[in-house]
Order: sequence, then structure tokens, then C-alpha cells
Amino acid sequence: MNRRYVLSLSGALLASSCMTVLVAVPVARAQQASTAMTTAATSATAAPRQILLQQARFWLQQQQYDNARQALQNAERIAPNSPDVLEVLGEYQTAIGNREAAADTLRHLQQVAPGSAAAGNLNDLLSERAISQSDLSQIRSLAGSGQNAQAVAGYQKLFHGGKPPHSLAVEYYQTMAGVPAQWDQARAGLAGVVASNPQDYRAQLAFAQALTYNTSTRMEGLTRLKDLQSFRSQAPVEAAAAAQSYRQTLSWLPVNPETQPLMEQWLSAHPNDTALREHMLHPPGGPPDKAGLARQAGYQQLNAGRLAAAEQSFQSALQINSHDADSLGGMGLVSMRQGDTAEARRYFEEAMAADPKTADRWRPALAGMAVSGEYASVRQLIAAHQYTEAKQQLATLARQPGQYTGATLMLADLQRSTGQIAAAEQEYRGILSREPNNQLALMGLARVDMAQGNTAEARQLLSRVGPQYASQVGEIEVSGLMAAASQTSDSARKVSILREAMAQAPRDPWVRINLANALQQQGDVAEAGRVMQPILANPVTAQDRQAGILYTYGSGNDAMTRQLLAGLSPADYSPAIRSIAEEMEIKQDLASRLSMVSNPVPLIREALTQPDPTGARGVAVADLFRQRGDMVHARMALRIASTRTIDLSPDQRLSYATEYMKISNPVAAARLLAPLGDGTGSATGSALLPEQVQTLQQLRMGISVAQSDLLNQRGDQAQAYDHLAPALQADPEATSPKLALARLYNGHGKPGKALEIDLAVLRHNPQDLDARQAAVQAAVNSDHNSLATRLAMDGVQESPMDARAWLAMAVADQADGHGQRTIEDLRRAYDLRLQQVEGTRAASGAGAAQEDALAPPSTNPFRPRGYGHQTELGAPVTGGSYSAEAASPDTSDQMLSSIAGQIRTLRENLAPSIDGGLGFRSRSGEHGMGRLTEANIPIVGRLPLQAGASALTFSITPTMIWSGNLNTGSVYDVPRYGTMMGVQAYNQYDSYTNAGRDQQRIAAGTAEAGFAPDVQFGNSWVRADVGASPIGFPITNVLGGVEFSPRVGPVTFRVSAERRSITNSVLSYGGLRDTNYNSALGRYARQVYGQALSKQWGSEWGGVVTNHFHGQVEATLGNTILYGGGGYAIQTGKNVQRNSEREAGIGANTLVWHNANMLVRIGVSLTYFGYAKNEDFYTYGQGGYFSPQSYYAATVPVRYAGQHKRLDWDVTGSVGYQVFHEHSAPFFPTSSLLQSGANTIASNYSASATPAEYLSEETVNSAYYPGDSIAGLTGGFNARVGYRFTRNVRLDLSGRYQKAGNWTESGAMISAHYLIMDQ
Repeated sequence: MNRRYVLSLSGALLASSCMTVLVAVPVARAQQASTAMTTAATSATAAPRQILLQQARFWLQQQQYDNARQALQNAERIAPNSPDVLEVLGEYQTAIGNREAAADTLRHLQQVAPGSAAAGNLNDLLSERAISQSDLSQIRSLAGSGQNAQAVAGYQKLFHGGKPPHSLAVEYYQTMAGVPAQWDQARAGLAGVVASNPQDYRAQLAFAQALTYNTSTRMEGLTRLKDLQSFRSQAPVEAAAAAQSYRQTLSWLPVNPETQPLMEQWLSAHPNDTALREHMLHPPGGPPDKAGLARQAGYQQLNAGRLAAAEQSFQSALQINSHDADSLGGMGLVSMRQGDTAEARRYFEEAMAADPKTADRWRPALAGMAVSGEYASVRQLIAAHQYTEAKQQLATLARQPGQYTGATLMLADLQRSTGQIAAAEQEYRGILSREPNNQLALMGLARVDMAQGNTAEARQLLSRVGPQYASQVGEIEVSGLMAAASQTSDSARKVSILREAMAQAPRDPWVRINLANALQQQGDVAEAGRVMQPILANPVTAQDRQAGILYTYGSGNDAMTRQLLAGLSPADYSPAIRSIAEEMEIKQDLASRLSMVSNPVPLIREALTQPDPTGARGVAVADLFRQRGDMVHARMALRIASTRTIDLSPDQRLSYATEYMKISNPVAAARLLAPLGDGTGSATGSALLPEQVQTLQQLRMGISVAQSDLLNQRGDQAQAYDHLAPALQADPEATSPKLALARLYNGHGKPGKALEIDLAVLRHNPQDLDARQAAVQAAVNSDHNSLATRLAMDGVQESPMDARAWLAMAVADQADGHGQRTIEDLRRAYDLRLQQVEGTRAASGAGAAQEDALAPPSTNPFRPRGYGHQTELGAPVTGGSYSAEAASPDTSDQMLSSIAGQIRTLRENLAPSIDGGLGFRSRSGEHGMGRLTEANIPIVGRLPLQAGASALTFSITPTMIWSGNLNTGSVYDVPRYGTMMGVQAYNQYDSYTNAGRDQQRIAAGTAEAGFAPDVQFGNSWVRADVGASPIGFPITNVLGGVEFSPRVGPVTFRVSAERRSITNSVLSYGGLRDTNYNSALGRYARQVYGQALSKQWGSEWGGVVTNHFHGQVEATLGNTILYGGGGYAIQTGKNVQRNSEREAGIGANTLVWHNANMLVRIGVSLTYFGYAKNEDFYTYGQGGYFSPQSYYAATVPVRYAGQHKRLDWDVTGSVGYQVFHEHSAPFFPTSSLLQSGANTIASNYSASATPAEYLSEETVNSAYYPGDSIAGLTGGFNARVGYRFTRNVRLDLSGRYQKAGNWTESGAMISAHYLIMDQ
């Protein structure tokens, strides 16, 4: 059985797989709190402060931090500066992860009570938190393997030769007590720990056990162990261990008048303890010798099924006494269980010869060797999963004389464990028809009835079972509860049933792991950790370690998994545990080798060359990269592993599919599972085991939900519902499909319906925090903020120690505009999640309306009539924000990373900020006309409003622009600027006629400077601003705009209206002054033409603004964004011809690659625009901006963005093809008089004589600019790189280049961003 799905085993299968519980504890930990409080409260001598501090320490041990804080606050009110209060305060602050506060408390304590024990203890605690956990784990492994002297040396090195920290003192002295030369020191140390805190039952147990190691203190140790047994309600685990130690110590005692009453008292309570009775009949006179101890350990190990360890113990005894009959017989039993019948026969014969008096003990085993050999063969077949052959052999064996009952019982048990319930029931009833009171058959049939839900009949059968099987009966009743839990998908009911089971068997590790898994499925990771804490903190049995390994493995805690594996004998490895051990070894080996290479691909291929029959190897390699956040190589490992073998086994398919789900690839998981069909064998010809079928069903449900969510992100709710519908119909009680359905409605723009479903789920299970979170978000989305707040507050009151409750509270508070309160909520959620992550590692070290809302729709509510297109799923969005280093909880845990990101973003959004920069821009064109060089210094201040949901921004931007100088000697350039055509003609005429008049000055090209103010308001759906073009330019315009961008599901609608400067040139941006207007020639012209010319000619022109109206629709479909829109604009300027523009565009871009830190998007864009008039010129009345009558372009943009630590970057490049057409245009479109004069001058240029002084150059031969049609490449890039020096200070560098139309433009900027907030 593969460990990938062992965590999903049904309760019945888990229960049937475990042996009799060694330690039964009847009282739950919750009762311990009540009794401890009562005991403290009734103490006549304890001061109120001490009572409160005892309460606080107790709750800290139970990780109930709210209760601890309340008790501590009450103690502080009594004596705020008391050293013991400050000590416990520091312990609390350390426990919740606030080490800075704990350090402050220690400094205060050292001032209040320098040199006090309280200060020393708190200092020890803080020092202990700095201890290397890996070193500590290695030392504990040494102690666990019996190397006590080396372990003690390791502890002392870890403590730098000083005293052990308080939290490690018990295990340190307990290990030291195992070193005979250091026993006195260990005794004194443990005595000191017990004296300082009598309520520390773990220390009391360790002290009592240490006392029993020495003959002189053994009776005192027994007395303490007996006293500890009376604390079953306060400390059930320690009481049970004390009872076990008490019994062990009795066997070390001689039988005399002092000890005999103790032994008889024990036997009266435990009449079946034949070993102690034998000890009293044949007293050894003292503690057992080494051979006796080894033999005793061998039988204990044999009874526990630890054959390898038992064999080693028996061999140790035989090395001391080779004629020890009991050890020889024990070796015979070991060999018989191992299937070595010849060796077993030899040992039994030697045992009978060594002690003829006890020969009768071995004769039955020897006589049954032949039959037992056949049973051993069956067991080997079962171990090899050859169930069909095993059943056939048992059927044959049952026909042999005297073997019917035994073989049929074994056959029925095998049929039951492999899912053949009806056949097993028939066999059990067949036995009972012959032997109505066969106890094993009664219990077997009761197990079948429990598994089928026939509880009443099962209990009637169990009432016929004798008291000698009381423990098995209790186990069956618990297994029935676990079976009932496995048969319901109602998470609340499942948890309730399993809590009842745990109340009946509080120490059963399989009950606990099932309950922990059910709680984890509800999302209650903290409570799951508390359920597992007793067996993780103190694993007593091999089954405790097995369950702990499965739990820590499933939780991703590889370090603790390795630690538990180190304490488990390989003989106790189940197939699942063995698979996990192999995976840990593979991951550890590969991790050590990865640090030495830059390219991991060869190592991946090498690691996957070996056979992988269960899928463990492939999953180990993939999971190592997944934990490091390297999803690319994780996917590569799974792809290589799953394609190496053509015919994958069910174990491989289930293992690889489970890992694919971990890396958020449900498509690949579904593809792997498809050949398995429904698991009955109809598709493959071979039926799956029951636990495999259950895993298959759970994976299929998870895949349905994941694929539905993926399609929902892409905006295809109809196809998403088609994927989700089977999960809704297969298990109407399951919560996750219902919440996924609510997400579909939310994505479809129906948050009210989503809220209805979420509330129905929440009414059904008020403890489901995932449903509560969803309901709070849905309430906010549907503008029911008061409901969201009420739901969130209820969650906080019910689950104050769960991070998800505070995350829901943060959503509600942010919706209400409470920014600082939202940050406090998120910080509380972060602290609680951190406690969960670190705590797990440390401890491991309603009515018709409701029913209608819960029922799945009968038809697809998201598919319009006649809509039959099936959306194909492509590469899925890979989730997760894993750190490549995976070095700390806050970087490796997704929830912690998400919360930290939210806090960081919200703090930045709430903090006022100041930005300053220096930018340059250069645009191509002719000197003095189209060429533009710009320098600006933007200064921006931002003031957040409404919890950061909106902001008010103030900016002022000093700006300088210049165009260079016009070539005043050019007879081609001069006429195309302002009104210089007339001046040039005048000067040329004067020169031609030799009139001798003064030449008129030709001047063109200018620099302008000013500052542009702006005020902007914006939030998630509206932005508005008002400002002006630079004040100081010849022409200043009022600017501004407003944009509305409501979002409905995956679709965003944008509607905007704005008035903006056209910044193509100095003319269009700032306007120009016509120097000829006030010249002598200008005044003369106005006198001649009078009022007519004055109306058509002014001193300034330009300063063009576009009054733009635009609408666009954007749809986000998973990784792809589609958009399309159009608009209309009117261009106006001072003394500039009015113009108009129409535009349209469509495009798409999609995510083609990404990992945790980088992404690449690629797209396509089609653009069209056209102006009514061509105003791309610089004579008076023209606008100086690119304005073709038609422009078409198709481009392919590519974006690459990413971040690494404090550095981030964003680069976008595009390339494409453009076609545009420009009409001809008059020189002076706003003045008929000037244009008439231009026509005359131009005609004279072409018709007059051609003196060399001016006709030697290219000349203007028309008063109209010619039209043109151009086609060619277009493209450019825009790049930005940023570096965050601190949380407050960030520096950005950016550059860009663009070639489009008839121009090119480049720019660069350096800017600094400063957040006004605490570091």
C-alpha cells in the first residue's frame, strides 16, 4: 500500500490494521484543564497570583494562548512588576513568537530583580530558542538508540557546558540517568525540576523512573510511580506510562515481606499477569540478570511483532547462557513467524532438551509446525499482495481435518480487509453455524456489521463475547465509529463521530490521525496539531510513531518525519512507512547533491533511472523541488517518472496524480487516473483495493474542483460547471464542490447567489472556516458589508486562535474602510499561522431554503441556450509562492507568504508617499520644427484614503522642452515654419532687385519651460484628475479626465473622458509665438489687409489638446486577457485648425511561462485610427502632431517581468507592421489670406528666374504639403528595473524606445519612491 494515500484510509481499515492498544487513557485532555484549575483554586496556601500564574503556564503548555493571556493579565493587575509574573510574561511572548517583546521583558526583569531565578529561567528559555534544532534532533536520536553517554556529551556541548534550559531539562537529566556514573547528578537535576514545578507531570514521571534504576532508591521510585497513577484525569499519558514503569520495576524486586504485598496488590488488579506470578513462585532474589533482561525484552518485542529486535535480544541471552530453554524457545517462535520452519523446529527441540521440565511448553508448537508452515506460506502471499493465491490456499487448508475454523477465520479476515465484505460475512456466519459462540467469528462478523453501518446487530454480537476480549470489543466499537466517519462526507459530522471515537480510545494513534485529517480537511490545522500533539510529543508505541510519521509526512514536515523514523525499528515498517523512509532517503541524498550543481536536470534523470514500482521515487524527487518552489523541475520529474513505464501500476498512477495536484496541475492528474476507470476493474480488468478506490474518488473530486476553478478564472463558467457537476452529484454532502459552485456564481457576476450557497454551507457547519471566509467575501462583493462584519466577528469569537477567522475579519474591516484595523487583523492572522507552522514542527517535536441552496442545479445555469462549444483545458495555472530556499516558515508556507504580502501591500497603500525623479525624452524630426527634447522633474505626493482603497495624489512637474534651431539659410526649411515663407520671399525679392532695404530677420526654434500641476483621485473603479499643461509655456491649457472601470466577474468595462496635451512637438505641447506678428513686415501686412487679416492671424498658435472619449471591454480568462475598444476625439488648439479622430483596437495576451518569481506573456494587437485632417506640420495654423487619415498596425508584444529578493524588473518589447496614409494639407489652414499669399509665392518660386543664390537649393514649389502612403516595420521596447533599499525607499530606472508612424522616440528616467512609515 502506497503512503501517498494512506492518510485517506477509512477508519475501519486503519483500526483493523493496528494491534491492541498498549496504553488506554479514559479521560481526554480537556478534563485535565478543568481538574488542574480546580486543584489550584482550592489550594489553601497558594496566593492568588501564584494560582493565576499556574493557570497561565498550564494554558501555555496546551497552546491555548488566549486563555494564557487572560490569566496572565489578571496576575499583572495584582503585581505588575513581580519577577514571577514577568517570567511567565516572557514565556508567553516567546510562545507566540514575539521574541523582541520577550527580550524587552527580560531586560526589565533583570532591572527589577537582578540575579533572580526568574531572570535566569527566562534567559535560559530565550537561549533555548537559539539552539540548533538539527543538532538537537541528532542528540535525541543518539538517546533514542541507547547511546546515552554520547547524547549527554552532545547536550552539554549544545548548552556550552552550562545548565540546560528549562524546557530541555527533563530530557537532559532523563538521558543522563541512563549513564550509571552520572546517575547521582541526574537524580539531583530531576529533583530540582520537580521542586520548582510540582505540576510538571512529565518531570515527575522522569524523576520516579530514574529512582527505580538504583537499588537504594527503587522503593521510593515505586511510591512515586504509584502516586502518579492517581492523576489519570490530570495527566493520562504520564499516568499510563507510570503504570507500565511500576510493573517493570516489580519484576526487578526480590520477593520478600516488603515487596510481596506490592506484587499481590498488582496481581489482584491484573490477574492475567502470569509473568509476575511466575516471578513470585521462582524469585531470582533481586533484579534480573543480563540474560533475564534480554530474554524479557525479547518476549516483549515478539509480542509487539518486532521480530528482528526480538531475535537480537534472544541471541544476546543465549550468548550468556546457551542452554537457556526460554530463550531457545523464543528463537523458535521468531523463526516460526519468519517462515523458517526448519530453524524453528531445531530451536524447539533444543529448548525441550535444555529443560525437560518445560518441554510441554514447546510440544504444541512443534506438533503444529507442518500446518503452521502452510499458514506462514499464506502470510507471505498476503505480504506480497497475492491475495487471490492466498485465498485459494486457505480454502484448500480449510478442507484439512481440524483446520476448518482456523483457515476459514483467516480467509474471512482477508476477504474483509480486501473489500469482499459479502464473502467475509458468509464465511463468518458459516463458522458460527458450527460454533455459535466462536469468539473470533463473533468479533469478525461484528466488524463486518460495523463497516456496513449495522451498529445494532454488531453490538448484539459483541454482547456474546467474553470479558477476556474486552479490549478487542472496545477496538471494534471504535472501528465502527471510524467506519461511520469514513462513510460520510459531511465534515462536521465526521469530526463529531471521530471525537466520540477518541473519547473511547484517547491513546489510539489511528483514531487521532483520522480526526486530525478530518480537521485538516476542514482547514483547522491548529486543532489537528493539538489532536496529534500527545503522540508526537511522547510516542510510546511503534504505532504512535507510525501514525506520527504518516501525519508529519502528510503535513510536509520532513524534518520531524525523519526524527520519528529514527526511533522506529525497520521491523515495524509497514509498506507505507517503508515507502516514506525511502522517499526521505532519496530527498536527503538528492538535496545534498543539488547544492553542488547549477543544472539539476542530470541529477533528476539519474535519480529516476531506478525502478519505481510504487511511485515513491518519482514523487520524492518532484516533492523536493516543489518544497523549494521550483515547479519547473518538479513537473519535469513527474513527467519523466510517469513516462518511463508504459503500463503504470495503480500505485504509481495514484502517487503521481496526488503529486500533480500538489503542484496545481489537475489536467495531468486527470490524464493519469483516466485508465483506472471507477476502480471496479471494468476498465482495467483488475479491481483496486478499497483504500485505493477511496483515494481515487477523493482525487477525482479534487480534480473536478480544481478544473472548475481553473475554467472559472478563464471566464468560462459554463464549462467549469460541466466539470464540477459530477462531484456535486457524486457526493451531495461534500463541502468543497459547493464552495466551488459558489465561486462560479461569483465569477459569473452573481455574488448574491454565491452568498446564498456559502451561507447554506455555513449554517450546516458553523465551524467550517473556509465556508465562513467565502461567505464574508461574497457578502462584501454583494455590498452586504454589515453582514460580512457580523459573519467575521462570529468567526473570531468561535475560533479566536485560527488565522482564517482573522483573515475573514480583515476582509470585512477593509470593506468598511478601517485600514489600521485591517493591518491588525492580518498581523494577528500571521502570528497565529506562524504558531501553527512552528507549533506543528515543535510538537511533532437549516430549512427548505437552505436545502434548496445546497442542492446542485438540475441544468447548467451558466450555459446559454444553444451554446455547445467545449472549452479545452490547456496548461493549468500553477499555484503557490514557495521560497526556493524554503528556509523558514514564513517563506515556505503559502498562507504565511500570502498574509505577509497583504500586510506589506496594505501598509504601503496606507502610507503617504513622496516620489521624485528626473526624466528625459527625445523625439525625431527636423531641427526647429518636429524635433523635441524634453527634461522633467516630477515630484509626486500620495495621500491614501479609505483604508488604502483610494488615494489623493498631488504632483508638480517642472518641465523644459526645446526643438533645436531652424536652418535659417535653407530655402526649403524656412517656408515650412510659422509665417517665415513670406519673410523669406521678401528678403529674396529684396536681394534680387537690389532695393537696398533692410533684410527681415528669420528666427525659428525655441526652448520653453514651465511647471505642470495635477491633482488626482482614484480607487479600484474610478479615477479622476484635474491639472494643467506646464505653466510658463506660451500656451497653457486646463487638463483633466475621468475613467470608470467597473468589473463584473472576469469582465472589466472601461469608459473614459479626458482632455490631454498632445506632446508630439514643441508646437503641439506648449505652443509657439510668431515673431513676425509684431515685426515691421507683420505690422505692414496688417495695415494693408486690415481687419480681415487680423482675424486670421494671431501672435501665437499651437498648444493642442485632444478631447478624448473611449470605451473598452477587457475579459480575463485564466491566463489570457482579451480586449477590444474604440473611441472618438476632437483636437483643438489656439489658432490651430480643429480636427477629429476615430480609433479602434482589439488584442489579446496570454501567460506562456512563469515560476514563483518570473513570468513571460505574449500577445497580438491590431490597431486602427484616423484623423479628419493632416496637421503634422509647423506653419501657422498647423498643429505639429502626427495625424494620418488612416493608420493600421499589427504588433506582437512580449513581456518579461520578475523579481529576485529586492530587485524587480519589467521589460516589454513589440514588433509589427504598419501602414498609414496622409492627405495633402495647406500651409495655412486657418487663414485664407495667408494661404493665398503662399500660393502666389510658391508659384513665383517655380515660374520666376532661377538665380543661383536661392534656386541652387531644393525649394518649396507648392503651398500644399504633399500626401503620402508609407508601410514598414514598427516596434519598440519599454524597460524598468527597481531596487528596494529598505521597506521605505525604492529606486527605479526606466528606458524606452518606440518607432511608429513617421517618427521615433526614446526616453529614460530615474526616480525614487519614499514611503512615510515606520521601518
